[in-house]
Amino acid sequence: MKKSLVFGLLFMVFSIMTGLKSMAQVPHRMVIPDVPGYFTLKGDMHIHTVFSDGSVWPTTRIDEAYMEGLDFIALTDHLDERLQRQKHAGLMNNDRNDSYKIASAKGKDCGVLVIHGGEITRGMPPGHFNTTFISDGNAICKITDAEKDDYKAMLGGLQEAQRQGGFLVWNHPHWSRQAPNGPIWYDEHTKLLKAGLMQGIEIFNQFEGVSLEAFHWAVENGLTIVSGTDAHQPLFKVLDMNKELRPVTLVFAKERTEKAIHEALLAHRTAVFAEGKVYGTEENIKPLNEAVLVVKRAAFSEKKVKVVLSNKSSIPIILTKAPGGEKYIYPTYILLQPFGDYGFDLSLTDRNKPLGETTIDMPFYINNFYTDADKPLVRTIRVSAK
Repeated sequence: MKKSLVFGLLFMVFSIMTGLKSMAQVPHRMVIPDVPGYFTLKGDMHIHTVFSDGSVWPTTRIDEAYMEGLDFIALTDHLDERLQRQKHAGLMNNDRNDSYKIASAKGKDCGVLVIHGGEITRGMPPGHFNTTFISDGNAICKITDAEKDDYKAMLGGLQEAQRQGGFLVWNHPHWSRQAPNGPIWYDEHTKLLKAGLMQGIEIFNQFEGVSLEAFHWAVENGLTIVSGTDAHQPLFKVLDMNKELRPVTLVFAKERTEKAIHEALLAHRTAVFAEGKVYGTEENIKPLNEAVLVVKRAAFSEKKVKVVLSNKSSIPIILTKAPGGEKYIYPTYILLQPFGDYGFDLSLTDRNKPLGETTIDMPFYINNFYTDADKPLVRTIRVSAK
């Protein structure tokens, strides 16, 4: 009886621990391959903690990022005095650099890079801007809080951030509270752009989704595109972390360092992956698609080729046949799931004729990779006999 009871208790403890372990794991850490010449680094460029108006301790943001397989995060707590809720509650004397210091120490232990940032929060225009790669959030806040006029406050804050070497991003131009009838590019934004005080634009925000207008503005004006959750609460309250992937900025960096991320942002080597779609210039996302989608097998016979395509990433891929492939019969639509394979036969339109070729090109639209608003990437996939 005693042995049975002990065995039963041990089994119960084992079951509980196994259950807790499985609950604590995200079964699909984000995997996106590197591209030739660069590391593909995954990060959240817009996120908050208790050190402004969030409800999460900075180290929790590191835990979340580590669980999901992110390479970096930018902590962008609000710099404005009116949004320092913990200070107003008498819980802490707010140094606007504290969240970065706390998260950075934890990040070193977990291999997650932490970018020092802060958000300047003003009315529209000009709206909200993130300042990342800064050295002192207090100095920026001192300038912005001293000025009542929204544009003058933003101008002064961005100039100070620029003096510190910061990277400057217009956040969520489509935020419904400031753009109830859709995003608007104001004269103030043109002034900031010309002054070198707008280097990037957030085209996807977890709460507002994608802004195709912002994406097009980025293409028109040579702005770097970024994405962020803008999470204030624990991420599990924003996303179903067992099923969904958070929106991320993909940075094509020469090294896995903060300095290399900064260099890539300045050089516009980024893309955005969100809700199963990828946004970016053709220069950036074509090599990414070629790394993600590969020909696994091409078996040639006299009249057909048995082709197997393979997806090497967490990104789903949607292909449709593009003009130029009319000579051949192959699928007009392919959905390639993350880490999945897709096999099909390719033949001449007249199936009775021999192929007579050992290299065949198949043009496709990649319908969830966009180079501009509603403009899919075009890629030719080549199969060759070995």
